[in-house]
Amino acid sequence: MTLEPPATNLGGNVPGQRSREILDRATHVIHGAEGADEATVPIVLANKQGSILFDVDGNSFIDFVSGWGSTPLGANHPEIMNAAVDGLHAYSVENTDYVAAEPLVTFAEALTKVAPRGLTKVAYEVSGTEAVETTLKLMRAATGRPYVISFFGQYHGESYAAQALSAQQAEFHGGLRHLMPGYLHVPYPDPSRCVFRHDAPCDGTCVVTYIRDQLCHYLVSPNEIAGLVIEPIIGEGGVLTPPPPFWRDLEVTCREYGWLLALDEVETGLGRTGKLFASEHWDVIPDLMCLAKGLSGGALPIGAVLMTDAVADAASDVHTGGTWAGQPAACLAAIESLRLLRDGVLDNVLRLESIAERMLRPLVESSTIVNDVRIRGLYLAVEFADPRTGERAPEFSSMVHKVCVANGLIGIQDDVAHYRGLPALNMEEALFNRAMRILIDAIGDVEKLVESSPMSTTAH
Repeated sequence: MTLEPPATNLGGNVPGQRSREILDRATHVIHGAEGADEATVPIVLANKQGSILFDVDGNSFIDFVSGWGSTPLGANHPEIMNAAVDGLHAYSVENTDYVAAEPLVTFAEALTKVAPRGLTKVAYEVSGTEAVETTLKLMRAATGRPYVISFFGQYHGESYAAQALSAQQAEFHGGLRHLMPGYLHVPYPDPSRCVFRHDAPCDGTCVVTYIRDQLCHYLVSPNEIAGLVIEPIIGEGGVLTPPPPFWRDLEVTCREYGWLLALDEVETGLGRTGKLFASEHWDVIPDLMCLAKGLSGGALPIGAVLMTDAVADAASDVHTGGTWAGQPAACLAAIESLRLLRDGVLDNVLRLESIAERMLRPLVESSTIVNDVRIRGLYLAVEFADPRTGERAPEFSSMVHKVCVANGLIGIQDDVAHYRGLPALNMEEALFNRAMRILIDAIGDVEKLVESSPMSTTAH
């Protein structure tokens, strides 16, 4: 059950005194820490229960971050936490590459039963970044080819290789490209902003045509390319979803050239988009799939790479895993989380998706600062644009975020002009409605500020 926050303590004047003290202390001892006046989320967490965050100053907030999707069933879900705690008591920590433990086998059996067809083997890792790293090793070893294609706007992790594979924003990857060769980047299909200037909505096939006729003709031969790594839906870029024809042409091209298709479902997997895996929306059949974040239901870190028998056999000499990969306690929590996801949770995701559609979609027409609303399951994004120029307006996203925090809602504000939500998949309707209303009211407040500024217009 999701706890309802006390109405009198929802949001408030943030940062509170205790949060301010701790945030400012952090700047002296934690790399990259921001002080209270610079922090995007200017609170310090005291504890979290279900879909409610409590800060050290006694304020409470509706959680639309869910540990960046890592607590998909809310924080401290009793059945998941009990499984993890029992596992820790039984197994503590073990290097399961060396000393085997049955929970790893049991969870791999359960996971491969529900995965896209053909994904029959599991390699355990600790995080999404490590799952991506292992995927790259497997792709290159299985094919004997050096190059991997990725897409603009994607995020794959924080290691050297994962950041080089990523192309979220240029400043995030400075100084890495020359150190990590072997990655070819192409535009991600965007129906509303086709880089090839096709009339909207574009069907995305132009991206595949570019890969075949331009990249493979002028830059790298197809027989040097191991395959592609793609997010089925880009999260950090604002819940951007490729059109179905793109997937058809992409799969045909992969089969023709012998490329491996790897899906990064670290954020989209495990029910986030209304299906157990986002690839199910188009019946995409990958050769590899990366999973992490919500895999254990928020109890302990765990990542995994799923692969076909063909990939596993061709890359049998590749070392995967490590001391902390596939901990038995994490696997026990993951078994419980997967059971719960398949026991009515996806139905709740679709119910809340319909509420979000009903409440947020009209903003595209009614609000002068909302450019687009993107919803796929409980993968939510509102994109803002300057009504004077039509250009994306990240400053509006920041303003909306600040108003939301003050009123008791913490979501994800980015630098690309999106406000995103990753609420718990089992959130109660009443609490979800309340969060929607806080967000809509915050957008209205910011819109009034924009319209009252001397340079504004009401053109949409």
